[in-house]
Amino acid sequence: MSITIIYYGLLAAAGLLLLGNLFTRVWQDAFIFRPEQLPPSYSFSFLHPFSEHYLTGKKGGRIHLLWFRRPASKGLILFFHGNTGSLKRWGHLYHFFGRFDHDFMAIDYRGYGKSTGRRTEALMQSDARLVYDFACRHYAPEQIVLFGRSLGSAFACRLAAEVPARQLILETPFSSMRDVFYAYFPFLPRLFLFKYYFDNRQSLSAVQLPVTIFHGDRDLVV
Repeated sequence: MSITIIYYGLLAAAGLLLLGNLFTRVWQDAFIFRPEQLPPSYSFSFLHPFSEHYLTGKKGGRIHLLWFRRPASKGLILFFHGNTGSLKRWGHLYHFFGRFDHDFMAIDYRGYGKSTGRRTEALMQSDARLVYDFACRHYAPEQIVLFGRSLGSAFACRLAAEVPARQLILETPFSSMRDVFYAYFPFLPRLFLFKYYFDNRQSLSAVQLPVTIFHGDRDLVV
């Protein structure tokens, strides 16, 4: 009897673990990504002049970016935005960043704004490298500031670990998506597999650039 109970107990635990792993992989997309999609014909309206560009990513990705330039620029802020909205919202940040006499370039991730393509962590990281390479056609690496906000910190951190730049700036970053998950569900066993890890802690360990981090103790998300 006891062997039977143990057997069915282990079977139930294995089933719950399997269901839990399936849930986390499906749940992550809905939890992490809150995009605003825009039609290709959408016309942006900003206070400052800008240009729109499309980059061809891997696996059929089409990555849309905005580029704001100013006279006598001191360099470029390459910006990776948070998990909500689109460049319709984030493009307005140039009004703030332009005060520092820097140009401003930002992309929409796959499925955000006018960008299209299937999302995976590897593909999104390759898109970040794609826009960095595009920026390097117009700026020297030492003129480029990598700026990541919230979700965008994952792309800025990975880039900073792999490519030269002037500085890395992170606004409300997180240590890893795994840590965020267990902060919400601390009672669950540390046995789940994830579709997106976004391990900023690991990326930061390889960064040789000057790093500035902004965070707040009232941030209820990360």
